[in-house]
Amino acid sequence: MQPRRDRGKLLDEMGVTFRFLATESEGDAVLSWFRGLSTPPRVHDAPHGALLHFANLGPLVGLPGQLDSAKSPVATVFLPRRRRGVLLTAGEVHFLPSPLRKAFPALHRISQDFHRWLRQFDCVFSQSSKLREWDYYLEGRLRNFDPDIFALPQAMAALRREQYFIADDDTETTVDKLCKALRLRGVEGILAEADDDAG
Repeated sequence: MQPRRDRGKLLDEMGVTFRFLATESEGDAVLSWFRGLSTPPRVHDAPHGALLHFANLGPLVGLPGQLDSAKSPVATVFLPRRRRGVLLTAGEVHFLPSPLRKAFPALHRISQDFHRWLRQFDCVFSQSSKLREWDYYLEGRLRNFDPDIFALPQAMAALRREQYFIADDDTETTVDKLCKALRLRGVEGILAEADDDAG
């Protein structure tokens, strides 16, 4: 039997992920934070967000068309998007190199700075606290992740108006089940999958 690995050491060997709630119009605030760095990353469009290459920290590694994100100084940003007319996906920022702190210490410091910036906003979910006030509106797999979830101001206002949020990668099956439950709760305006803005 292998010895149990220390959680702190395990986290040091992985990339780092942050989750946030934002409205569609508010999502650009996250990209603006990165653009405001003293040496901003190169921003490349990606499905539902952007790939950030911190070129001053090193080149992209991998074969053409096959980025080795564990060895490249990159982060991905998934911006909030509307699904089925009534759901918003949570935004996500993933610092992908692994182990982040050892491979790219400067990028690790940027991730810590980003976390400090996020913490200025309301924390609406944390695995490590008894904070459960907003659980009813955090649906799908959103509460199954370790990182705290912070809500930017417009998203916090939307949450108070009973806006539902889901994880960016929730499957169509999960979303279908949730939409059925929301109809039973009396939620109106739910669109069919074919009309979804998930694009």
